[in-house]
Amino acid sequence: MKKVRIVCLIILCLLVVGCSSPFVETDNKASASTFSGDTLRVNYIDVGQGDSIFIELPNKETMLIDAGESYEADNVINYIKNLGISKIDYIVGTHPHTDHIGGLEEVINTFDIGSIYMPKATSTSKTYLDLLTTISDKGLSVKTAKSGVVILDEDNLKLEFIAPNSDSYSELNNYSAVLKLTYLDNTFLFMGDAETLSEDEITSDVDADVIKVGHHGSDSSSSLEFVKKVSPEYAIIMVGEGNSYNHPYQSIIDRYLSIGANVLRTDLEGNIVCDSDGVDVSCKGDKESSSNSSSSNSTTTSNINLLSLTTPVSRGSNATVSIKGLPNTTYDIDVIYSSGASKASGLEDKTSDSEGNVSWTFKVSSNVKPGTYDVKITDGKDSTSYSLEVIN
Repeated sequence: MKKVRIVCLIILCLLVVGCSSPFVETDNKASASTFSGDTLRVNYIDVGQGDSIFIELPNKETMLIDAGESYEADNVINYIKNLGISKIDYIVGTHPHTDHIGGLEEVINTFDIGSIYMPKATSTSKTYLDLLTTISDKGLSVKTAKSGVVILDEDNLKLEFIAPNSDSYSELNNYSAVLKLTYLDNTFLFMGDAETLSEDEITSDVDADVIKVGHHGSDSSSSLEFVKKVSPEYAIIMVGEGNSYNHPYQSIIDRYLSIGANVLRTDLEGNIVCDSDGVDVSCKGDKESSSNSSSSNSTTTSNINLLSLTTPVSRGSNATVSIKGLPNTTYDIDVIYSSGASKASGLEDKTSDSEGNVSWTFKVSSNVKPGTYDVKITDGKDSTSYSLEVIN
């Protein structure tokens, strides 16, 4: 029986890439229908070190993007059931890594399912093969998620894939189905684990109000150029507390903060919910955070919160650090290069104003080697550190 099982798995895997693949090509045009506006709600479910996003569309349809590891399935299912939902109209498995598709098998067995989308990325993992078997057993098929495929296009509401843009990649992450959701004036991006290679291939307009940051805040994603193009109001990082990957990277957090984004993290904020009326967006977590996610692996206190940081910064250019701390309090700042603490003018102790605001502007010497350096701020009692990236 074991040999039969192995043969069956091999055959099923071959079907994924062969002419009898369970994937069906999708039309690039979705049918239009009458749409009456309402609230769009995006639920970023805390599944630890993984992704799961449940979307309540304003046309009363629903979508699930990923479902975390298999052991998070009950968490995802209970979250959706508590919303009074019995049918999921669209499911997207961004790519065949277990922290994204692990819980989908149980989700599909639990709910009435409409359409399923996944990229043509092959995997021989038991999780992936079992998922394909479950989809087949329910009489469902997999529609191909790739750039140009439109899931939904109604009045003022559009769901479309803007990546992947190539047929093959060396890294599974770059097969990630990247979804763009537009509702009236608001846009959401869902990046899966897409890395900078995939980001560079995207030709669609990526300016967005909210982005689900790619690859859990790793520096393999979120290039400076891409972050500037998106220029989001909110950057959501889905990440597990104390994970072994050291996600999210401080340099990536700082990168989003530097362009004015509010950074929210599931390890700090828990489940994060964003509401949109098509004009304004608001996002909030369901548990208190000690800060506005201004640091990750650094020491952070509730009394020192980063407002902005010029990073990356070119050698010979000026950088500005702004924080919000306690009112009328003296703060000390040190920028620690490989040669030691910077003695640049502008890094003197400063006293915050009546609202706790204080900032420093200083010049990064042209002699500083490119790299990432610590910026340490303290009031003598509380302290925190941030990362400054220096480039040529």
